[in-house]
Amino acid sequence: MNKRALYRSLVRLVPGGPRELTPLTKSLPDSALAACRDILRRHRAQAGALALFDRDGLRDHFVYGQARQGLPVGAETAFRLASVSKLVTSAGILAMCQQGLVDLDADADAGLPYSLRHPKAPDRPVTLRMLLSHTAGIRDGSAYTRSLTGNAGAGELLQADSHTAHLPMEGCEYSNFGVGLAGCVVEAQTGLSFQAAMARHLFEPLGLRAAYYPQLLTVPVADARRVLPPRRRPNFDGAARQAAPLADWQTPDPMRHHLLAHGNCCADVDSLAALGRALLTPGLFTGHTLEMMRSPLASLGARDPHLRQGLGMFILRDARIGPMTLYGHQGMAYGAVQMLFLDPDAGRGIISLTVGASEAREYILADLNRDLLCWWTAHA
Repeated sequence: MNKRALYRSLVRLVPGGPRELTPLTKSLPDSALAACRDILRRHRAQAGALALFDRDGLRDHFVYGQARQGLPVGAETAFRLASVSKLVTSAGILAMCQQGLVDLDADADAGLPYSLRHPKAPDRPVTLRMLLSHTAGIRDGSAYTRSLTGNAGAGELLQADSHTAHLPMEGCEYSNFGVGLAGCVVEAQTGLSFQAAMARHLFEPLGLRAAYYPQLLTVPVADARRVLPPRRRPNFDGAARQAAPLADWQTPDPMRHHLLAHGNCCADVDSLAALGRALLTPGLFTGHTLEMMRSPLASLGARDPHLRQGLGMFILRDARIGPMTLYGHQGMAYGAVQMLFLDPDAGRGIISLTVGASEAREYILADLNRDLLCWWTAHA
């Protein structure tokens, strides 16, 4: 039995997920809601929120379980989005690009206190387009992994094992560090901290309650915890993160701010739905920008044959889900399994945010998210 099969078997021994879903907004029939609940129970979802929206707004919004001990998930509960943050980040950078504040295809080294260039291709510039599509030749090496609990700066990490065997634009390797560096490029090119730039050019125009620092949110940020192995305390303690001292986030620091853009965004369902609607129809974004964001730039190859990579966006085509092409992103961290996906042709989207659920997956897409997408396309 391989590790994935063993994990799935062990998950079945964990108590089931929610017995009931509390509807905050509801248009689906009770039978569809029951089918959704059964999926969440099968994948041991401990708590969270699920929402369906279209171009006009939220159609269905359900919550279940406790965001923190003694605090039920509510309409305004914020969640750490994990890698769905990459979609948020890319949307903000494209909004800045439309205003001429950043350039997707310019040399991203300009203004940085270090170089992003591959040591085997020192004459080949790295660009924001490459960073957002995981084609910059930057990877999450062992030095980067150690830095998550250390103090290494971006420049030091780039001198370690953070470059791929292939050269920029000659392969695709999914990289948290690469997208984190895109946030540093924003700081160098705009003169604003990454959080301030995103607030000014994306969060405020769309009215989003979102931040890359949990301390900046006034609503509760949910915990996150793994189904396996179980532990008393959450793997991500929302209350502790919100209460932690906050350094001077308003000052640009491209040497230290590489740990934000890839996975640190926190937001509530309503804010994510507002972003999803903006990515469905031209408004804040031009039609050209939306088309560019959805255009495939790379293949994720053997990691997932059903996914291609756009600008901070997965392009999903899986006959098991349906004949349509879906666009969005998944996030998995600390046990939380998150997603935001869009069906532009039908003008609709789905959001699922959890405190924790089974992390079983065949390729990249979590089993839970795939099953919810199948449910959505069949019932919505």
